[in-house]
Amino acid sequence: MEHEAFHHEELSTTAYRRIGAGFCGSVWTSTLNHITSSGAEQGTTVRKPTAIKREDGGPGRSLLNDYEIHQTLLESYTRCPSQLATFLIPECYDFVAGSYKGWETTNILARFPRGFSPCNILITQRIPPFPQDARDAIISQYCPPSLAGNIKADINNDDCLIRPYLGRRKWGRQESRIRVFSLRELGLDPFAYSEVMAQALAFMHWLAKVDANDVEFVLAPAEDTPQFRSRALGDHSMWILDFDCCRRMSMDRLGIEQAAGAFLRNDPFYPHPSRGEEEEDRMLWQHFKAAFLEASLTIIRQAAPEVPEDLPQFLIDTIESTARPRAAI
Repeated sequence: MEHEAFHHEELSTTAYRRIGAGFCGSVWTSTLNHITSSGAEQGTTVRKPTAIKREDGGPGRSLLNDYEIHQTLLESYTRCPSQLATFLIPECYDFVAGSYKGWETTNILARFPRGFSPCNILITQRIPPFPQDARDAIISQYCPPSLAGNIKADINNDDCLIRPYLGRRKWGRQESRIRVFSLRELGLDPFAYSEVMAQALAFMHWLAKVDANDVEFVLAPAEDTPQFRSRALGDHSMWILDFDCCRRMSMDRLGIEQAAGAFLRNDPFYPHPSRGEEEEDRMLWQHFKAAFLEASLTIIRQAAPEVPEDLPQFLIDTIESTARPRAAI
């Protein structure tokens, strides 16, 4: 695979700044404009900050797979019925192999801290973090006063995204520097977020035909028309990201079993279907299920007629019959 990435940054000496790390690897940012070398006319400027993901995490993760699935999702998104395109996907610019000669012929490596070695990297649009006024308002209202000043001054909090965990309930009192907020505490409607999440899942399954394994959902500002508005967070939308664990799924029983397993492994995000929950939890699951089935049918009839119409209900039945009681946080 030949790549000509980083032509837009060869002359830059600005150091990359790490904004995250996990099992899949570390994530860095560059605020420079990205100039594409493929997929658009040479020299076209895309004025969006970039995120650089390094494949330096745990074994079994593949940024090449992440790149390929990401491209599939972006292509499929162009065919998504407009009323269901309520979530956002960051743009994907390039995959650069660890053996790429640009590591030696440019100053790419010098922009990482001393001691870092070349490895596979993925360059995408950086999802914009919440602005300082939104972060400060949340910190002032919910964090211990003795810690609020230090938390506001911590540069790591400049990269604030919010993960909407609709499948877990917060129990007990938590005394820690890192707070877990319920959506209700922030004045946010979990039913509205569950509907968008259901539409994103239906899109991934039936239009892109991927199992959505370990996909992350985050709330973050939107560049254009926001999907949500709140006093606590301001204008924002739901984004999906991290596709390195996703796999293609067949449109049959085996594919449904694969997708159901992926759903239950990613249960912090989705409303949970297990019995014995509180009434609001049961209502949230029913709302999510109805939104998923409605979105699925719309996608199949308008954009994916090759998909059997009974598969979405089969998936829901499989999830409900195999779900275990959820964990608390």
